Amino acid sequence: MSLHQPIQAANPVRVVLVGGIDPGTGAGLARDLLTASALGARATLIGTAWTEQQRVFAVEPREPEQVRASLARALERAGRTAVKIGMVATGDIARGVETGLGSFAGPVVYDPVGRASSGGALYDGDRESVLRLARRATLLTPNLTEAAWLLERPVETAAQARAAARALQGLGIPAVLVKGGHLEDEAADVLVSAAGESVLVAPRWGGASPRGTGCALATAIAVHLAAGETLERAVVAAKAWLSERIARATAVDDERHL
Repeated sequence: MSLHQPIQAANPVRVVLVGGIDPGTGAGLARDLLTASALGARATLIGTAWTEQQRVFAVEPREPEQVRASLARALERAGRTAVKIGMVATGDIARGVETGLGSFAGPVVYDPVGRASSGGALYDGDRESVLRLARRATLLTPNLTEAAWLLERPVETAAQARAAARALQGLGIPAVLVKGGHLEDEAADVLVSAAGESVLVAPRWGGASPRGTGCALATAIAVHLAAGETLERAVVAAKAWLSERIARATAVDDERHL
């Protein structure tokens, strides 16, 4: 299977996408859905909050019990299914998502969204609720800022990113991908899993950074895991696909769109 082509299967894979709704369509569930569709997967959406992230900033969380029940219903028919979790908005919703996963045995990718590109907070809650949900995941995909928040220490250099990935795994998280797109030098991500540690480097492209790249990466990984790829190959395939999309991104209203 090509790393850049939609996944072809007699029974298409499915991803259950949990996250916030960004009406600007640059990130959140909108970006997740576009990514899943581009890769040939079917998607079920579970909204956790309505957000405004452009000229004004606001977050309207959904009732945690509604999120839990929606997720549990979505997972009643699993099949070739993976779950991707993004913005959970509050500690109560994080706990609701954890409960809603129930006995689901398929892959779970958790992107612990903390802040919007504009700087507004997208999570209002405690660290432990996020860490508990992360321990339930197959893979956690924090950026440098999110890793620093979870560990309560600076994560600003390549060496600190590698140490952070190991430290997060040491907290009981099965696998961690610390995204290094904001490192000053090369854009290197660190993957730590049961298979070991690897550093994945992607080229930097000129111009402003597109919105929603973290959402897209986590969703793409989930799609490849649902298709039966190993974790390491799923991450490599997702990064290759995303790098190609970023290279072809176009400017729309002063923002780049994948």
